[in-house]
Amino acid sequence: MLKAEYTLEELITSESFKGWVYGYTSIKERRYWDRWIAESPENRRMALKAQEQLADFSIQPSSAPDTGKSWKELQKRMDQRRFVPQLYHRNQSPLIWTMRAAAGILAILLIGIAVFERNSINDEEGPLALEQLVSKEVVTEYGERKTVRLSDGSSIILNAHSRLNYTVNEASPDEIEIELDGEAYFKVAKRTNPGDSPFHVRTSEGTVKVMGTQFVVSTRNDQTQVILEEGSVAVSSVIGNTETVMEPGQYAELKPESDNIQVKEVNLDVYTSWTTHTLVFDQTPVSQVFSRLENTFGVKIEAQDADLYERRISGSIENFGLEVIVSALSKILDTEMHIDGDAVYAGKYKNNKKRF
Repeated sequence: MLKAEYTLEELITSESFKGWVYGYTSIKERRYWDRWIAESPENRRMALKAQEQLADFSIQPSSAPDTGKSWKELQKRMDQRRFVPQLYHRNQSPLIWTMRAAAGILAILLIGIAVFERNSINDEEGPLALEQLVSKEVVTEYGERKTVRLSDGSSIILNAHSRLNYTVNEASPDEIEIELDGEAYFKVAKRTNPGDSPFHVRTSEGTVKVMGTQFVVSTRNDQTQVILEEGSVAVSSVIGNTETVMEPGQYAELKPESDNIQVKEVNLDVYTSWTTHTLVFDQTPVSQVFSRLENTFGVKIEAQDADLYERRISGSIENFGLEVIVSALSKILDTEMHIDGDAVYAGKYKNNKKRF
């Protein structure tokens, strides 16, 4: 029998619930939590809060490394084959998987690598110097989301199907380099002098130099998009010396092999609402809506009517999973839609799967 209510503390300390989150619980317990999640919107919201806390982690470089010990550890690692544990997978219904996945619930893949460089210094300049860099990688699967808190007080929400590489020099921990492939929301701690403590986000198309701000960077669809919510950032292309300083409410676009940076005013909610479990549309082409869902959930969306891709929609949809979103889109578009494994069909049905 289902328990009517759980507190947040009860969920995050429950071994059964944590097993459901990370995928190692029994079939009986899994079905229990699946039913409890589906019972009510309030249960889903409480589960999302608990999942976010369980998926929240920090990157904190050590303040005083033992360089001798670290050097030995590095040599030892170089002689060993790196082992990366595989994530646990199981069969589950689209409804339950997507409810779970929308909150970012898989185990955290975090690999720390210490890199050392010896600098040649003669006897008059002093003893041999050793510089330590810390590099860590964070990865999200389809439907997963993670929150990363950095040592300088900044935080990052990494969206589904994304990869982030973080590098910091332990001698100057506020100097941070981020390499991004995917989509992330950044809330960067304010820098009094950005030149002294730079925070850079790099993509294949360019670099975002941050001065203490909140913004989104996306590398979806073979281009880099920067959406500035608050503060100030300078965007530069990898080609040429083009640099643009953005203002809040602006959108900048960088394309491969081009030094042109296109800037325009946009509705910020369209680009940032995914961080609050809501999707906002403002005369958004359906083709872009479908593309976002494909990038987030790893599905392929096919429409029987090609004209559907050209339609535009406005409004908001509660983002508690693919099935909830598809159901809402079906009503907005006045089009029958259904989910069949890794495919979503709009229009005529196949295999008589669940319809909306």
